Amino acid sequence: MLLAIDARNRSIYVGFRSEGKWLARKRIASVPARSADEYSLLFGAFARELPGVVNNAWVSSVVPSLTRELRGGVESAFGISCSFVGPGIRTGVRLRVDVPSEVGSDLVCAAVAAADIAKRAAVVVHFDAAIAFSALGRTGDFLGAAIAPGFYTGIESLRASAALLPEVALGQSFVLDGPSASGIGQAIGKNTAQSVRAGVLLGYTGLVERIVGAQVAELVASGEADAPGDVAVIGSGGEEGRAIFATLGIGQFVPDLVLKGLALIAERSSSYASP
Repeated sequence: MLLAIDARNRSIYVGFRSEGKWLARKRIASVPARSADEYSLLFGAFARELPGVVNNAWVSSVVPSLTRELRGGVESAFGISCSFVGPGIRTGVRLRVDVPSEVGSDLVCAAVAAADIAKRAAVVVHFDAAIAFSALGRTGDFLGAAIAPGFYTGIESLRASAALLPEVALGQSFVLDGPSASGIGQAIGKNTAQSVRAGVLLGYTGLVERIVGAQVAELVASGEADAPGDVAVIGSGGEEGRAIFATLGIGQFVPDLVLKGLALIAERSSSYASP
């Protein structure tokens, strides 16, 4: 059974996979002070609910402070070593950028999965502490990215920098008050709470629409796609991303895209290692 771990700044996603199927997927908070022993207890508890034995573990970590503890937790829980996605790992996706080692392992894993899903040029929008827009060529090559502050990163920065603004609950639906031409709510708030919601929700929806459109246009202009409609758009990450994709009516949303990429990399690495 494969253990796949996607460690990000806000959350850690854990998946258990066997015979081509996910047996369980879990999400835990990314806590810097959590020890290897605590991770061992968590991973072991998850695995005890499942049939089979964990004999392979792959990790994508964009948080260096977590990497050692995750490694220790897996070794303690299952007696096996982790493989980490990074320089030197054969993923099947070529990184056509100036400094390949600068590309985060989460973006690499998401690109691997998106290339497998789309099988053509694609824009991958990854929602986390940052929103990363990755452009993939017609053969699945990683061509580059755009990075913006994430949804909650922007909200937290606003609260920290503007002392007179109250804490505003956005809710899980990410819906604004009242109708508007945008389809997701009014742009002119009548009170502070409405104003903050209008700025954040409409702002991030516009940001996603603008950057996706610009990357699609560049892919067509560079010959990586024949027409805008030939470019797949795939979203991943938090539920705010799913809501924005639904509002814009673009592409498909695959929450566990990084876990899927980890599983593909694990399979490919096993094939590469075979005589």
